Amino acid sequence: MFLSVHDLTKKYQNKTVLHSLSFDVQKNEILVVLGPSGCGKSTLLSCLNGFTKIDQGDIKLDNQDITEVLPENRDITTVFQSYNLFPHMNVLKNLMYGLKFQKISHADARKKALQMLKLLQMEPYADSRIQELSGGQQQRIALGRGLIVEPKLLLLDEPFSNLDEKLRLKMRQELRRLQKELNMTMIFVTHDQQEAFAIGDRILLMDKGHIQQISSGKELYTNPKNTFVLKFIGETNILSDDDYVRPENIHLTKSNDGQGIVEKVFFQGSTIDYRIKYNGQEFQVTCLNNGKIFAVGQRVRVDYKIAQLGEPK
Repeated sequence: MFLSVHDLTKKYQNKTVLHSLSFDVQKNEILVVLGPSGCGKSTLLSCLNGFTKIDQGDIKLDNQDITEVLPENRDITTVFQSYNLFPHMNVLKNLMYGLKFQKISHADARKKALQMLKLLQMEPYADSRIQELSGGQQQRIALGRGLIVEPKLLLLDEPFSNLDEKLRLKMRQELRRLQKELNMTMIFVTHDQQEAFAIGDRILLMDKGHIQQISSGKELYTNPKNTFVLKFIGETNILSDDDYVRPENIHLTKSNDGQGIVEKVFFQGSTIDYRIKYNGQEFQVTCLNNGKIFAVGQRVRVDYKIAQLGEPK
C-alpha cells in the first residue's frame, strides 16, 4: 500500500481523540475521511502531515516509515479551508511560492507555474491580484499551490466549505479532473455526505475518534456495518435493531383500503418526500416526481423489502 497507517492513537491530556486507527490508501486513490464535527478528522490529517505528534502507532508512506519525520521532510502537502494565499502577490507568484523551497531556477519555477495555470484553466489570470479573484478561482489557486510541488500525498481539509453550493459542485468535478490528470494520491476531509460520495474512491467514516467503516460510497450506503453508519449515511426507516428500509425503497400505490395514510408531503423538485403512517409507525418515503402527488390524508398501499445491517449486533 502507498500509505499505511497502523494503530494510530492520539491523546490530549487524559482524553483519547483517535483510537488505534489502522487503514491503507492505494497510490493514485482519493480517500475521503467523513464524519460529524469533532470526530477527529482534522486531528488525523494533522497527525499524517506531522504537525501533531502521535502517542502510538506508525505511519508509512511509499514504503518509508515517516512516523518521526519532521513535517517539512514528509513530502506531504496540506490544503486548508482558508486559502492561505498572499494578497501582495499576483496569481503566478502565489503558485511559484511553494517552489522556492525546491532547488529549481526561477525560470523553471515560472515555467512550471504557467503549466499549472493552464491545467487549472486560469491562464488569463497570471498577473491578477488575489483579491480580484472569485472564491472559486482563489480555491483553484490554493489547490494549484498544493499540486505544483508534486507531493507524494495531498491532504485537503474541508477546502470547499466556504464556497456556495454551485461552486462546491464545480470544484468537486475540478478536483477529480486534476487528480486523474496528475495521478495524485489524496486524502480529503469533509462532513458533507454528498461531497464524499462525489469525490471519494473510498470513504473512511469516523465517529468519536473511531473508524466505523471503510468502503466505497455505494457499499457504505447499501451495506452499513453498524447502527451509526446506518443513521449517519442518508435517511432511513429503522424497523428493529438490525432491520431497516431506505425511503426510496418503499413503493406507494393508491388504494382506498390501504393501510398507509399520507401525513405530510414535501415537494423537492425532482422528488417528492412523504411522511406515511403505517402499522403504528411513521415512515419516510421518497418518490420520483412523475407528476402524480399523493394528498395529505390519502390512503395508500405500502410495499417494501426489509434490509439488514451487514454486521448484526
